Amino acid sequence: MTDPWARRSRFSPNAERGPDTRSESDPESAPLAPASSPSDDEPAAPLRGDDEPVSYEADIKPLFREGDRRSMNFTFDLWSYDDVSSRAAGILERLEDGSMPCDGAWPAAQVQTFRRWTETGMQR
Repeated sequence: MTDPWARRSRFSPNAERGPDTRSESDPESAPLAPASSPSDDEPAAPLRGDDEPVSYEADIKPLFREGDRRSMNFTFDLWSYDDVSSRAAGILERLEDGSMPCDGAWPAAQVQTFRRWTETGMQR
């Protein structure tokens, strides 16, 4: 029997999807790409100014691309407020050290936006 994970690299945004694949034809599965999150080719949403409140839906979720979600979906969903807020400290640590996302570090302004979200109550 072939290991289904052997075909999938979590480090490649174009990697073949593993057994956690969600199908558009499965009515009970989550949508593959909600309209509020960018595809791998789209730029992230504009960042808020330092005096503006930061929310997950408007500011944080759009920073995570489809490929980022696929890369991490084996352990948690970057498009889920509950998953990201419960792991925010670890995500922030990896964003700050440049090890996340796996295809290159975020610009400092995006890391600062995520940090502000964690420091201001992680508004939904």
